[in-house]
Amino acid sequence: MGKRKTAKKVMKKEQQKVMSKFDCPFCNHMGSIKVTINKKAKFGQCKCAVCSVQYATTITALSEPIDVFCEWIDECEKANKDGSSAGAPAQQRPSRRRRDAGSDEEDDEEEEEDDED
Repeated sequence: MGKRKTAKKVMKKEQQKVMSKFDCPFCNHMGSIKVTINKKAKFGQCKCAVCSVQYATTITALSEPIDVFCEWIDECEKANKDGSSAGAPAQQRPSRRRRDAGSDEEDDEEEEEDDED
């Protein structure tokens, strides 16, 4: 007689946990940003435990803590971009004019003459 077949054990996959603590973009402390989400009120908030900087936004049913934090970072970058152009005059680069096709030929002729001398 043979052995009885045993049922295979069911292996449960661990769900990946999304981070809820992040590095502060203002004071650069690691893990000091705590993200809280209230799905009933559709409200997400980031708060630094060290420098007390806060950011709050509305969320959707699918939003995760990383989404709230990334939105905050995007708003910071947008504010920095807008603030730098409004506060100080932008440095203008000298404009480079395109050369006409005829002027290229003249430059080439001048270079050839210089090479012959």
